[in-house]
Amino acid sequence: MIRVRKADGRLEPYDGSKVLRTALYLGLDRADAERIEREVSERVYDGIPTSEILTMIRELAEEVRPELSHSRDIREAISAMRPKPDFEDYARMVLREAGYLVEPGRVLEGRCVSHEIDGIAFKGDEVFVVEVKHHFNHHTYTGLGTILELWAALEDLKEGYRLGFHPYAFTSAILVCNTKISQHAEQYARCKGIMYMGWRYPRAFSLSDIVSSKRIYPITMLKELPTEKITKLGDRGIVTLNQLIRLRVDEVAEMLGVSIEEAERVREIAEKILSGSRQS
Repeated sequence: MIRVRKADGRLEPYDGSKVLRTALYLGLDRADAERIEREVSERVYDGIPTSEILTMIRELAEEVRPELSHSRDIREAISAMRPKPDFEDYARMVLREAGYLVEPGRVLEGRCVSHEIDGIAFKGDEVFVVEVKHHFNHHTYTGLGTILELWAALEDLKEGYRLGFHPYAFTSAILVCNTKISQHAEQYARCKGIMYMGWRYPRAFSLSDIVSSKRIYPITMLKELPTEKITKLGDRGIVTLNQLIRLRVDEVAEMLGVSIEEAERVREIAEKILSGSRQS
């Protein structure tokens, strides 16, 4: 049996379906993704690091989509975002694409203390406190403490509503994070009815699935842009490639402090990255 070594040192059986899924996330059509899965499966060896498999997939994918050489992996790109305000803005965009009406974050009064929440989401008769958790290290798990704090805030805000301190009749909460969720955190969230959107879990409501299917690609995917220029865009509320390509070239040039020619090149790369669609 071939095993792969995870970033935390754990060994688990090699699963070719994960290679296929990663190739699809990169915008390849199913035929190319299946070909890459076969090639990778022939080259893996027992104990191979997952990082080596990811490098192998990207190198093979770049032969099909050369523009990928200009982009970071989506997961790494999201981890490179500023937690505030960029990832919070981004998380609210993702929730909107998932079918929620979403208001920005604010400070609301609970019965005991005030709470700075990251957003308010609405769907049907449900009203959700939105908590956004960002980790620069995408291998870090979002733990039980985050869920416990969210549950405590939700209960206090519910009491605050009953006392007339704010106008939102919260029914539950949603945690959006860019990493996986620990087993204890997941167990407690399910017990308390708190929804969560983590990396590749839960199915059909994971951050990775929605980002890839809706192509909500962060600006940080562009290798061409140094951190200071990404910061300039974030300060103007531009955190996705779709937002970037909707700008006029002169607006991009002004925001980045570059020539029109350089702005055109950046936009062209962004358009090429977006041109690939995730196939199922």
